[in-house]
Amino acid sequence: MPGPGFPVANKILYKYEQDRAYRLHRQKVNASRPTVKNKQPKKYPHLILQLKKIQLEEERQAEVDHENRLLLQKMSKIMKEPALVDSWNEYHTKSLNLPQREKQLREIQMENIGLAKRLEHTRPVIRSDELEGEYQQKKYLQMLWNENSKDYDMVIPRHQRYRQLRKMKEAELAKEREEKEANGEDDKKESLPPITIRYNADTYRSTRSDNGDKERKSDDGSTMDKSQFSSQVDNDAKALFKVAKNLAQPEDVFIRNLVRRTPAQRKKISERFKEMYSLDLASELRSGLGEDWDCVIDALLKSKATGSAKLLHDALEEGDYPMAVEILFTCKNTDLADLRGSFRQEYSQSIDTTINEKTEDPERSLLATLAKGDRDESNKVDESTAETDAEDLYESGDGRWSSDAGKFLKLLRTRNNKHITVVLNLYKIHNKGVEATEDIARECSRSYAEALTALINSLHGPENHFAERLFRTMSPTNPEFVNLLVVRSEIDMPAVRKAYKKKFDAELVDDIKHKCQHTTTKVLVEIANKTPPNWPKSKRFVDKRVRLPSIVYRRSSNDGSQHLTIQQTQTQKKWKGANPVPQQTKPPIKRVEPISKGPDMKHNPLGQPSMRVAADTSIQRREEEKLKQLEKEHRREEERQKKNISGTIKPANNFNPSTDCERLHDALMEDHPDEDVIIEVLTTRSNGQRQILKNKWSSKYKKHSLESRLKEKLSVDYDETIMGMMMTPSEYDAHCLHEALDGMGLSDPVLVGILCTRDAKEMKEIKDIFKKEYKKDLTEEITAHIDPDLAEFVTLLCQGDRDQGKEVNAQKARKDAEKMNKNGRVDVVDKAFRDVVLKKNHAQVKQTFEEFEQLTGSDIYQSIADTVVGETEDAYISLVKAIEDPGRFYVEKLFSSFGGIGTNEDNIIRIIISRSEIDMRDIKVEFQKRNQKSLSAMLKADFPGDSKNMLLAILGDS
Repeated sequence: MPGPGFPVANKILYKYEQDRAYRLHRQKVNASRPTVKNKQPKKYPHLILQLKKIQLEEERQAEVDHENRLLLQKMSKIMKEPALVDSWNEYHTKSLNLPQREKQLREIQMENIGLAKRLEHTRPVIRSDELEGEYQQKKYLQMLWNENSKDYDMVIPRHQRYRQLRKMKEAELAKEREEKEANGEDDKKESLPPITIRYNADTYRSTRSDNGDKERKSDDGSTMDKSQFSSQVDNDAKALFKVAKNLAQPEDVFIRNLVRRTPAQRKKISERFKEMYSLDLASELRSGLGEDWDCVIDALLKSKATGSAKLLHDALEEGDYPMAVEILFTCKNTDLADLRGSFRQEYSQSIDTTINEKTEDPERSLLATLAKGDRDESNKVDESTAETDAEDLYESGDGRWSSDAGKFLKLLRTRNNKHITVVLNLYKIHNKGVEATEDIARECSRSYAEALTALINSLHGPENHFAERLFRTMSPTNPEFVNLLVVRSEIDMPAVRKAYKKKFDAELVDDIKHKCQHTTTKVLVEIANKTPPNWPKSKRFVDKRVRLPSIVYRRSSNDGSQHLTIQQTQTQKKWKGANPVPQQTKPPIKRVEPISKGPDMKHNPLGQPSMRVAADTSIQRREEEKLKQLEKEHRREEERQKKNISGTIKPANNFNPSTDCERLHDALMEDHPDEDVIIEVLTTRSNGQRQILKNKWSSKYKKHSLESRLKEKLSVDYDETIMGMMMTPSEYDAHCLHEALDGMGLSDPVLVGILCTRDAKEMKEIKDIFKKEYKKDLTEEITAHIDPDLAEFVTLLCQGDRDQGKEVNAQKARKDAEKMNKNGRVDVVDKAFRDVVLKKNHAQVKQTFEEFEQLTGSDIYQSIADTVVGETEDAYISLVKAIEDPGRFYVEKLFSSFGGIGTNEDNIIRIIISRSEIDMRDIKVEFQKRNQKSLSAMLKADFPGDSKNMLLAILGDS
C-alpha cells in the first residue's frame, strides 16, 4: 500500500482493503473481554429481608405505643379532673416608656395605701351603735308606756289576785337586788326604769271561757282561755326580743318562755315574733347570744321533723347506720310522713333517693323498709303466728337477717313491734338461750350487725335505748344530744330518767350538771326535768315484757355434764290473745339471790360490769386507750424493724410529726410543689412514722388528707408511689393483690412474693383488709380459675404457717430430700414436698433443694417441669423460686420488668416499696452481681415515669 500522500494504483482495490481492515478491527473489538466485571452482583437473602431493621422498627413502635398509652392515661385524668393550671395565655406587651409608667403606678399605689390607712384610723362622726341603742331604748320605753297605761273599765285594784302578784313581783325585785349586791355590781350604772305591771281582771278569770274553749295554764299554774293565751304569746315574744338584744338574762327567759311551752306554742311564739318585729326569732337569738346557744335554739325552735331530718342526713352521709335506723324506727307513720316532707324541703331530695345513693345492700334494704312508713302500729299478738314466725326464723338459712327476701325483713314489713318482740323472745328459746343479736353479729357484716342491734334494742325498750344514747352523746355542744333531750321531754322524759338511773346508777340531771359545764347547762337541766303535759300523774306498774320459760342448767349425776332444760309456767301455757302475760297491779317482789358462776353467767345482768362512767373516769379511760393504741403501734413498728435487716429506709432518729407536717404543707402550697422536700420527708421516715405523720396531718388540716393532697399536687405518675408510701404494709399488700388478680394473677411477681414471704399474722391482717375493702375472700379469688391441686397448694400457702427463723439443719434437709425423691422426680401433690415448701424457713428450703439436686442429679425446677405442664408448671416454679430465695426471685423479676416490649412500672414500684424496709439493700447487691449493672442505673436509663426520683431516694441513691 502506498504511504500517506501518494496516489494509489487501483482505487477499487484500495477501497476493498480498507473495508477489510475495518471489519477485522470490529471483529477484534467485539471479541475483546472487559478487564473489570460490570455485571449485577449476586443477591443474598439476609440483605433483602433486613431483620435488624424490622426489629428496630418493632421496638420503636412498641415504645411509641407505650408512650401513647401513658399520654392517653394522662389525657383521661385531665379530662376527668378539674384543671389545676390556668390555661389563659397572658402576653406582656413591650413598651419604651414602661419604666416611667411603673414608677407612676407605684406612686399611685403608695398614695392609695396612705389613703386606706387614713380611712382605717378615721373615727366616724355618727355612731351607728349609739343610734341603734337609742332606738331600742325608745322602743323599750314605748312598750313600758303602753303596758302601764290605765284601763279603768278592766282594772280591779283591790282584787285578791292583784295583791298576790304584786307581792310576788316585789319579792323577785328584792331577790335581784340582793344578788346584785352579793355580786358587787355597781348600782350607779345606767339602768332602765323599773317595770310596774298592772293586771286587769280578765287576765285571770274562771278556768273555762264562755264559749267552752279548752283551758290553758299560765306559768303559775292558773288556767287561760284562747284570748289569754294570745296575750301570753305576745309577752313571750317581747321577752325573747329583750334576750335577743341582750336586755335580759337568757337562761330564765328560755326556761319560762320556751322550755315550759309545747312545740305548738313555741311555733306560735315564733310566728308572733315575726309579725311584731318583722324578724326571724331563731336568727335574732343566734346573732344576739352567740354560738354557745345555737344547739339549744335550733332544738327548741325547729320542728321535730326538721331536727330528725338533719340527724338522718348526717347519719347517711357519715355512714352511721345505727343512728339512721334509730331515727326511722322510732318514728310513727305520721311522724315519718312529716320527716319525709322536711327532708325533701331541706335537701331537695327524697329519703329513698338518698338511701339508694349513700348505702349498699343489706343496709339499703333495711333502711328502705323502715322509711316506707306503712308498718303495722297495732299491739295485737297471735300466739300461733308468733310461734310459727319464730320457728321459721330459727330454721331459715343464709340471708335470714340480711336478705331482702329474708324472714326478718319480711317480719319487719308485715308485723307490729310487739309481735316482733314476742318472736325474738321465742327465737331465744329455740336457740337454747342465745340472743338473736349474737347470731346477727356472727352471720352478718359488722356495719349491718350494728344497725340491726340498734333496731332490736329500740324494739325491746325505747327508754333504755334513749337513755344510753343520752349517756354516749352527753355534751352541750352536741346537736344530737340537745335534740334528743328536747324531743324526749315532750314524749317520755320521766321514763327515760328512770331508765338512765337504773342503767347507769346516776340521775340524768346530776350527770348533765357534772359533765356539761356550759352557759346553757341551766336550760338543759330544766329540759331534763320536764314532764310531758299528757304524762299521767301516777303510772301503775305494768310488766309488758313477755315472760320466757325458765332456762335451767341441770347437772347429770352420771358424768357431771350440764344439760339445758326449759320449764314453762302455768301462766305461759294458758296465755292467749293480744297480751301474752296478764298485767300485774303490783310490782313483783325482788328477791336477791347469790350470784353463781354457772354457765349462764354470760347472760346474767348482775354479772356484767356497770356502764356508769364518771367524767374523770371517762377521760382517764380514753387516755388509757390512746396509750394502749400507741403501745400497739410501737410493738408493730418494732416487729417490722426486726425484719428490717437490710432495708434502705430506717426510722428517723429526730422524728417530729408537727415539723414534717409544716414542711409538707409549705411545699404543697406553692403553684409548683417542691418535690425535693416531699421526697426527702417521705423517703427518710419509716412506714410507722409516716402513719403518725398522716394522722397528724388529718388532725391539723382536716379539709384534705395528706394522700389526696399529694396526688392532687403531683403528676399522675406519682399516684402508685404515693399510695404505697402512705398505706400501711398490710393495706398496700391487699391493694397489690387486688390489682394483680385483676391482671396477671399467679404470674404477677408481686402477688407471688406476698404469698410466699408473709407470716400467719400478716396474712390474716391482709385477708381481713381485703375482705373489708373489696367485699371478697382473698383465698377464693386467687384459687377461682386455677388447677385444683394448685388451688389446694395456694390455699395452704395463704395460711402463712411458715417458720420465720433462719436456722439450717443439714441432716434434716437430707432426710426431707430423700422423702421428696420419687424415682428422680418430685411430686408436687406429695405431703413431703408440701411440708418442706409450705412450713420450713427459706434457708432450710434452699438447703433441702440443694440436697435434692445432689441426690438426683437434677435441680428441683427441672423435676417440677417433668411433673406438671403449662400454666400450672409456670405457677409452681414461680412460687417455689420465691419460697427458696426471695431476694433472688425479686432480682429476676425486677430485671425482667425492665426488658420486653416496655418497662413494667407498676411491678417495679410495688417491689421496691414493699421490700424497702426488709431487704432492699441485699436485692441491690444481688442485682449488681447478676446483671453487671446497678438497679439505680437501670432506673435512671429505662424508667419513664416522673416518680423516678422518689424511687431512687427509696433506694438511697438520689
